[in-house]
Amino acid sequence: MAASRRSPRDATGRRADELAEAHAETLAERAGEISTINPLPEVVVSDADISADDEIELTSEVEVKVAYKKMRVNTDLDDVTIGRDYQKTFKRGVEYKVPAFVYDHLEEKGYVYH
Repeated sequence: MAASRRSPRDATGRRADELAEAHAETLAERAGEISTINPLPEVVVSDADISADDEIELTSEVEVKVAYKKMRVNTDLDDVTIGRDYQKTFKRGVEYKVPAFVYDHLEEKGYVYH
């Protein structure tokens, strides 16, 4: 055994070293394997013939309801981008109907007039 930097009182470390030496061959053989805690899901293949050229038919429409709030700002805000796609210029004292996330953001920053 090579010189170890472990303390002589480190029983856990010594045991780990002993086990690593005892099972070195097994560990080397299994080095490329993938292990999982949960079993892999079974792949279910349907009998339907699906090709890349088939069109997908939607059976129902999905409506997304966005909550809106009315607000006024206490200062002019030019070309403000909030979120991913919402860009607007706000003028002081003008009432706007905006999505709730915009209202919440401007309220948090202190720009909503009360």
